[in-house]
Amino acid sequence: MILVKREEPGMWVVRKFVRDRNHPLVMSPSNRRPAFDEKDKRIQELTAELQIKKRPTAAYQEQLLSLVKDVESHNEHLSTKVQAVHSMLKGVEAKRHELSNHSRYHK
Repeated sequence: MILVKREEPGMWVVRKFVRDRNHPLVMSPSNRRPAFDEKDKRIQELTAELQIKKRPTAAYQEQLLSLVKDVESHNEHLSTKVQAVHSMLKGVEAKRHELSNHSRYHK
């Protein structure tokens, strides 16, 4: 281990030097890190795999959005029908109330 410190501009001083070490200077081939080419190749493979997985996902998303649109349209249609029925019931109730009042006064 070496510890260096910059004393002045352009001047470095070794503050600590440990000659002993607890690891080999050269790594064995089985322990070596993958080369950048191997990493790049793996990144490309994973990117291609991700693109393949995204295709059906996009199709599912499109189908789901279409389904949601249909449900919203049906919901609006039902809301319109419910409002119409509600209005008719209010009219029938008002007519029944009117007839009830009319029959009370003419007895």
